[in-house]
Amino acid sequence: METIRLYKFKDSISRKMQFLNKESNLDDLSDSTQTKFLDVEIVTEYVINISNDFIYENVSYRELIQLCSSAKQTIEHYFVKTNNDFDLI
Repeated sequence: METIRLYKFKDSISRKMQFLNKESNLDDLSDSTQTKFLDVEIVTEYVINISNDFIYENVSYRELIQLCSSAKQTIEHYFVKTNNDFDLI
């Protein structure tokens, strides 16, 4: 068994984090009044145990969704969408 990380962004699942700007990553969403006015994108990271013979390219989207639902850990990353090429923060 080995552990991999899959990232879900909107309706796609990939092995790499999406191309969102790291500077627009929100570290703390505890202040809901501040984030209420932000346009935020969410990338969900899934930590999954798989067999050693797993080949990502040979797995369908439906099977990837099932794998994600069995993840041993889930982490959500929040990114501020840009507005006219400027971050809203």
